[in-house]
Amino acid sequence: MTERQEAPQIAHVRSNGQVTLPVHVRRAAELREGDVVEVVLQPDGAILLRPVDVLDRVHADALYQAGPPDLPSLADVSPEQRASELVRRRQLPPRTGRRLEELLRRYLRGALSHKALVTEALVLGLPAASIANLLAEPGTPDQGRITAGPPRSRALPGTATASGDARVVRIAQAFHSLLYLPLYVAHDAGFFAEEGLTVEISTAGGGAEAWSTVESGHADYAVHDPVFVMRAVEQGVEDAVVVGSVCNGQAIVALAKDPRIEATDDPHTFITETVAGRTISTQPQPDSQWALLRFLKFLCESGGAADYRNLQVPIGTEPRAVFDGTADLCLAFSPQAESAISEGLHEVFDFSRFFGPYLLSALSSLRSTVHEDPAVHHAVLRALERACQYAHAFPEQALDIARHEFPDVDPGVVKAATYRCLRHNFLPEHVAVDAEAWKENGVINRFVGTIQQYREMAELVDNEAGLHAYRTLGNLRLTWDTPRPITRVVNPAGRPDKPPTIR
Repeated sequence: MTERQEAPQIAHVRSNGQVTLPVHVRRAAELREGDVVEVVLQPDGAILLRPVDVLDRVHADALYQAGPPDLPSLADVSPEQRASELVRRRQLPPRTGRRLEELLRRYLRGALSHKALVTEALVLGLPAASIANLLAEPGTPDQGRITAGPPRSRALPGTATASGDARVVRIAQAFHSLLYLPLYVAHDAGFFAEEGLTVEISTAGGGAEAWSTVESGHADYAVHDPVFVMRAVEQGVEDAVVVGSVCNGQAIVALAKDPRIEATDDPHTFITETVAGRTISTQPQPDSQWALLRFLKFLCESGGAADYRNLQVPIGTEPRAVFDGTADLCLAFSPQAESAISEGLHEVFDFSRFFGPYLLSALSSLRSTVHEDPAVHHAVLRALERACQYAHAFPEQALDIARHEFPDVDPGVVKAATYRCLRHNFLPEHVAVDAEAWKENGVINRFVGTIQQYREMAELVDNEAGLHAYRTLGNLRLTWDTPRPITRVVNPAGRPDKPPTIR
């Protein structure tokens, strides 16, 4: 006689998707606090919970190297067959496997570029080594275990931003940077003031430090690489959110001193000929310059080991290594790039021509701050939308603001850098976050492992106020006929300065 099945019990779903399993189920399954459970959605809508054992990195690598004796190697089958076999072996979830098979079919028939395939595979959660294995020619030894999905992350409690005066807005910038020009235009040309806001801008000294001021309640918004919001969510700050775009391009160029190193627009030539065998200085791992170089190398050579030497230096000092002879090339942001060019270096490769829109710097906050006073939030985004449009409508006035913000930099260098930012739309035409720009940032950070999992824009971006500002304001260039005076300046120390003397 079969054992009678117990009647189902009710378990309530609480905040953040938490469910408490009945005690007799936990005892029967021998589940304890900290154990891992695999969650599988069945075709009929049922949810299957399956306890799994998690190995540490050393044991997992050893197990993979030994390999299950009853399973043949995947190295001798086609990429499409590898994807199917991974699903059968339950190394890939069925939905991920089906999507991967579809991508591979499109790639093999020439309907999908190599870059697009790598991008979509990273979005699906595959590590770089797994992608290289899938694309390797039959007979090529595995480069690493093929897996999908992020490891379990450690949850940390988040903190809500304390609210101050309803009309005083505190913004922490990572650095005082020309790439944050929309922020300075909104401040210096009086757009914040016209929205009834008193904006206090401070300089934190880095992206992580700027985001920390928001978490701790010392700032309402921060300007930095959006990756810090992605990482905050992975660490348990569930209401971290990106609300606007500040720099919308991969504003990095490669520079050299040796005239024999020729300029190129072809990324494959740059990686396989220009960079190969040379020393190139970048900002430290895992920041944008270092990550981009690795990603471009992977795209062009299927993830092979780098054959260039990487010299990592503090941000802003990259050209110095070329001048003193310790590096053959460097990667640099504006205006350091333009300054180095004025002193004798020449441009070799412009990353923005290959990568297109890229959310390099964003305005971030907490959802609790956004929802606490939506009128103030909409006023901040309206001011930034007007600043973006104003800079493109009156580039000479944007340049004037840049010169006042960076009085110690050669005026010719500031001019070249400002016009580069406008010409390539690093300074965005609108404050709302662009979907392609978001995806490019997330994919590269997933590739280098800065984040554990790619997250869709809908999950971490609140574009409502930015889009509303554009829809209600329209194209302001049709209504503006004269530029505005500069009312005050944010000085390099990050504090509001006295109004400058206007020429």
